[in-house]
Amino acid sequence: MPRIRSSDLLSSLPRAVRVMLAEARTSEFVYSSMSFFATRRGGELSGPWLVEGLGALGRSTSSVRQTLWRMERDGEIVARREGRAKLYRLTPLARTEMEIGADKILRPPETGWDGRWTLVVGAFDGDERPARERLRAALDAEGFAMLAPGLSIHPRDRGERIRAGAEEQGIGDRVRVFRGNRIPAEANRAFVEGLWELPMVARRYRAFVRDFTPLAGRVASLRPLEAFAARFAVVLRYLRAAWPDPELPPPLLPKGWPGHEARALAADLYRRLLPGALAFGDALLERRAAA
Repeated sequence: MPRIRSSDLLSSLPRAVRVMLAEARTSEFVYSSMSFFATRRGGELSGPWLVEGLGALGRSTSSVRQTLWRMERDGEIVARREGRAKLYRLTPLARTEMEIGADKILRPPETGWDGRWTLVVGAFDGDERPARERLRAALDAEGFAMLAPGLSIHPRDRGERIRAGAEEQGIGDRVRVFRGNRIPAEANRAFVEGLWELPMVARRYRAFVRDFTPLAGRVASLRPLEAFAARFAVVLRYLRAAWPDPELPPPLLPKGWPGHEARALAADLYRRLLPGALAFGDALLERRAAA
């Protein structure tokens, strides 16, 4: 498979895809690679695969290597040697964050609500900053709002995955999860408006629908390399809107909420782009194996 210059790739894709590929952080590409490809190919990705795959998206070798070094230092990934290459996998809480992101696209939205809230309390010593930051990142991904320092809240039952990730990370004794009712319940709408920036989330959802609906008509004609790139753009752009969305129950949602339309579009594009993206990723694996 000949190397294709990133300029050739970018010129063939819709503008919304090109803009997102240019704006995204290299670490976002690493997480997304782990989510769609590593999870289907043994849970690990090699440094050379990441360098070449993200290089096709316009990321320099030095940027990818520096990002992997930083992510390993900060407890987001762990590495092991296999021959001359390093193989990377996500740490437990980082994997929890990745799974949350995938669910925001592919899991059907919830409709009912039992009126209860999830509270997560994190208590860390001063020298446990990396663990605290990993927990905070997972809570942010799940759409929790900070109610007070060390105390986060969510209207859905989202505590078990956070608790399990913290336990596997070795910090289960630092994290406590509770479910309960809020008093008075009739003031819930004003309560959520003070915790989540819902107008901003709605604007981002509407912009996603506007910018990525045209891509739906082009998916069938995309080459594997283009599908590989477009899948990243769809996921990363959609998650910029969905990350802070707590997926409020219908009684608490503002009128005309665009989140469901955006989610349906993201899921449709993801599923249709996935075969081509996997084909390109597998071709990279084959090239590395033959080298």
